[in-house]
Amino acid sequence: LVNAGFRVSILTRSNKLGAYASNINVFEVDFNSVESLTTALKGVDAVVSTVGGAAVDNQTVLIDAAIAAGVKRFIPSEFGNVTTNPKVEKFPVYSSVFKIRNYLQENAAAGKLSWTVLACGAFLDLVLNTPTLLDFQNHTVTILDEGDNRISSTSLPAVGRAIAAILQNFDATENRVMHVSEAILTQNQLIGFAKEIRPDIEWSISKEQSSLLLQESLEEFGAGDFSVPTFMKLLKGTALAGDTYGAAFDVTDNELLGIKELAPADLKKLIAEKLA
Repeated sequence: LVNAGFRVSILTRSNKLGAYASNINVFEVDFNSVESLTTALKGVDAVVSTVGGAAVDNQTVLIDAAIAAGVKRFIPSEFGNVTTNPKVEKFPVYSSVFKIRNYLQENAAAGKLSWTVLACGAFLDLVLNTPTLLDFQNHTVTILDEGDNRISSTSLPAVGRAIAAILQNFDATENRVMHVSEAILTQNQLIGFAKEIRPDIEWSISKEQSSLLLQESLEEFGAGDFSVPTFMKLLKGTALAGDTYGAAFDVTDNELLGIKELAPADLKKLIAEKLA
């Protein structure tokens, strides 16, 4: 955002001196206080929320403060791939995302502010640096279904550029879900690249069914288990389940937002780095 020429302010619970460049304003706020947030948001045109999962529900307070401060555009913390699919609306975690989007839509309909949601798929950095699809470090993979589930993915730098482009194309992105995708991945594709690059590596392969993982996660959430393993089962059963919940974006806003698709050679280069 700074590189795109925007004046940027950070809202934080704890202002750590020297954490940000001198040309960025930093406000220490109480995220439970409309008054505290409103004071910090005075004169701000747009809010980009990047709160973590546990704080998604509480964005209503931030939205109320944005309205009170006269903010024109609100981009909620969503940044997913299946979060806008009505099939997941009643599921744990996703229900909070729908609650916030509905709240924004109600306020937009009343003319109080506008909104944009950026659907960017899985973070490519996360996919390559964690054993989400392949464990490059230990050379293991748990194949979901048949390994052909298609998943859109976008790197964090590209997500940042897309957010800047949304704000530079204010009218064209008003009250819309914008889709970007640098690559549509499958586990079979990735392991194929990995074997091509390093045929000397032996991979340990197991299988899981995404539908069973989803069912197990819903039962565990229902029993009060909100642990990371339960959340991961929900994620695998929805966001990594391919076309079942629309995890791959065949139609995107890449052109408007200036996001280029990665060529297979680019993807192979990133995988080669993980196998070096």
